[in-house]
Amino acid sequence: METKDQAPQEGYADLTLDLPFKKAFATEEDKDLLIALLNAFLEKKLKQPITDVVIKNPYVKGQAMHNRDSIFDIRCQDTQGNRFIVEVQIGRQVHFIKRTLFYICMAIANNGVKGEWDFDYPPVYTLSFLDFDLDFGKDNEDVVQYLSLSNEEHPEIRYNFINLVFVRLTKFSKSLDECETFRDRLIFALRHAHEFKERPEQLSGSLFERLFSIAKFTNFTPEEQSEYWSNMMNKYDQQAALICAKKEGREEGIAIGDERGEARGMEKKALQTAIKMKVKGLNIALIAEVTGLSEKEIEGLDTCG
Repeated sequence: METKDQAPQEGYADLTLDLPFKKAFATEEDKDLLIALLNAFLEKKLKQPITDVVIKNPYVKGQAMHNRDSIFDIRCQDTQGNRFIVEVQIGRQVHFIKRTLFYICMAIANNGVKGEWDFDYPPVYTLSFLDFDLDFGKDNEDVVQYLSLSNEEHPEIRYNFINLVFVRLTKFSKSLDECETFRDRLIFALRHAHEFKERPEQLSGSLFERLFSIAKFTNFTPEEQSEYWSNMMNKYDQQAALICAKKEGREEGIAIGDERGEARGMEKKALQTAIKMKVKGLNIALIAEVTGLSEKEIEGLDTCG
């Protein structure tokens, strides 16, 4: 197995980067890979499996001049009218759930027809693959998270016209031999394909053969290889920025702690001095001038201890 940082000239691209992810799952000629991906992670949310999809323009225009436009990784629709937004995100975003909800609302609004819309829009699903972790609650270690609207007083009642699904790639720790389901093997491929020179035997079958063929770096055009390295450098830059932010945060915390410790030490010393001067019967005003304490503080000092 190769290290993650090794150039993939003889191996496979990192499927969590934009270019290889869209190259594998966002083309009409290989849309059965996208269908398999959607069914694997949305099976529990769908009334019936997806059999076909139409890949739509990923560009969504804002509804007003001051609204931002959006470009999704993948946007598609199945034969039942369900809409799907699929994204892979490597850069950490604290408010990613809010961001996803914002984009799903944009996609819904974009489907409206002026003067004809009765708001009975079809179900919309987002499927987000995260190469970082988000807080989904204490002791919640599930790799796949399902969010939807529900009735607070009757949580069994759910409104499934908006569905958010998050795959926490960094929480997936299974070895290849421990992968028992197709979904497990898909997650493993997304996380580790770029670490191999040859496709592992455990990832067999036509779908995985095609996925690894698409991800094979020697099958990339020179333009795609250049864009891939741009994606990779962006990933490294974000990782470096995160490491730097954590380091600066730790250093700032230590500095604040030192300052507070020093201040507490000086305050304790001033109190001890004030008590000694007060025991000797020195003037309160003089004690205040020497120690920097207020006269009220000095008057309240206990000299009997």
